[in-house]
Amino acid sequence: MNNLISNKTKQWVSPFKRSASLLACMSITVLVSHSSVADEQDIRFNQLGFGVNAEKTAVVSNTASENFSLIEQTSGKTVYQGKLSAAKAWTPSAETVKLAQFDDFTQAGEYQLQVDTLATSHPFSISESRYHQPLKTAMRAYFYNRSGAVIQQEYAGIYARPAAHPDTIVYVHKSAASKTRPEDTVISSPKGWYDAGDYNKYIVNSNITVYTLLSALAEQTDALSNLSLNIPESSNNLPDTLDEILWNMDWMLTMQDPADGGLYHKLTTKRFTGEDEMPHMMDQPRYIIAKSTAATLGFAATMAKASQILAQYDANLPVTSFDNTRYSQQLLRAAKYAWQWAIKNPDIHYQQPDDIHTGAYATAGDNLKDEWLWAAAELFAATGEDEYLNTIKLPKQLRIPEWDKVETLALITIATTDKSPQKLKQQAQSQLLKLTDSWTKVGEDSAYGLAISEQDFVWGSNSNMLNKAVTLHRVSQLLSTTEQQDSLYTKHAEAIVDYIFGRNPLGMSFVTGVGLMSPMNVHHRASMADDIKAPIPGFLAGGPQPGQQDAEYCKKQGGIYPSKHPAKSYIDHGCSYASNEVAINWNAPLVYMLAALSQ
Repeated sequence: MNNLISNKTKQWVSPFKRSASLLACMSITVLVSHSSVADEQDIRFNQLGFGVNAEKTAVVSNTASENFSLIEQTSGKTVYQGKLSAAKAWTPSAETVKLAQFDDFTQAGEYQLQVDTLATSHPFSISESRYHQPLKTAMRAYFYNRSGAVIQQEYAGIYARPAAHPDTIVYVHKSAASKTRPEDTVISSPKGWYDAGDYNKYIVNSNITVYTLLSALAEQTDALSNLSLNIPESSNNLPDTLDEILWNMDWMLTMQDPADGGLYHKLTTKRFTGEDEMPHMMDQPRYIIAKSTAATLGFAATMAKASQILAQYDANLPVTSFDNTRYSQQLLRAAKYAWQWAIKNPDIHYQQPDDIHTGAYATAGDNLKDEWLWAAAELFAATGEDEYLNTIKLPKQLRIPEWDKVETLALITIATTDKSPQKLKQQAQSQLLKLTDSWTKVGEDSAYGLAISEQDFVWGSNSNMLNKAVTLHRVSQLLSTTEQQDSLYTKHAEAIVDYIFGRNPLGMSFVTGVGLMSPMNVHHRASMADDIKAPIPGFLAGGPQPGQQDAEYCKKQGGIYPSKHPAKSYIDHGCSYASNEVAINWNAPLVYMLAALSQ
């Protein structure tokens, strides 16, 4: 992740002063100032509204009132009345709140909530289409982050920019040097997405990002295969979602050393570049940095997964010129080649060279067991070969999936592929159900009704929570659970999405350009340097976390954390890389869940 901070912040400007064409190109719902609204919201809920038959929950500040009313916005008539829940404390925000629940009201329309002694809520809709436009906006965020591409006005509107970082001249750093590619050898490694707030590209983080997006395309096909993104490739015979994923996959394939199959860890400048310049203004030399076992195993897992999903699109994908191999088979060959490198180099941990000062993405400690398991599971699912099955050893404990915690992804594959031996499949299912049941228990006991605990407020907390939601949804959809479990898993997956879009202590949507109040000053260089007031839409901000690693610098820039409480430890300020940066892997579970709920 990035650790340079902007010296430039932006002031909010009413979106209603902008032209209609600007609003259309931004693909936003509504924008409202963060600073002017946050402390005034006594009633907090998903600002995108509620599905007609979905659960409907709002969080209400503690009050002596015991009842709430649902008011039709146009007529002012009361159309529903209900009882508030008992007051309960929520530790992450040190609040006592009540819940207003009106699941059984199923009439589409525009409404507000009223509670005596409290301000009437913001308007909201009950609609089946609430996630369609946000899904498109979140997926289009990747287009804006393309490296090596002209971001043309016809596709990007005011966010158009010249091509940047073609990466056709990239130097082999001394840490990556080999007999076939000595230090300072020039290679070509074009395309790819800028990883986060910075302009570098990282294999470890691309692995889980591409894996999650491909899983979304495969599992939420109705929502994503026909999604129109208005990108340069929209006229071809592939889904726009896949076209965008391929932009990054094409780059990833260039990061595999053709001489041995190992993956370079990252492509980067030696230092983070300044935040006050657009990417096309940057001309610093760029380097490929040391190979690592984690990057290579993650690549093997991702390409093995991709080979299965992309097989159905082979007719419209390129074949190799020398042996006419289909694209999906090229991916599987690359995955196997990476595996063989890892077998010969089982414990190469990324070590940041002394002259490199960009994101490390180094796995914690010296444990690569989860990366080995993930690669083995995906290669086994793709091939059915004993070579991979025989290395699978189930872990003792499962964690929320992240770029460096991937064992849960492996178990979902083991639990769902027809190739798995029945006993192994049952063991994997059992572990997954134990994990998801522990999360729903937290949700059932929560004052906010959320399967979120204080320990979830880590760096990138919003992504952490969405990965919980994705796991709940995948386990519910892909495993043979009881009807009761399915309902509970779905409920808490949807509730986490509610949290992202406003059912949180800050009363805000954490996705730029989406919702009644969303971040205006994310730590994202292209948004900070473009002289446009509103940030590029569709990016998920990292979210609250009590580490406040940027607190001292932010103080100098006028950004003050409002609270030490984990769920309130957030600043909408360009200085805050610790709470307000964006990242490709953070957007991926957002896309997955919006697709799942759209479908």
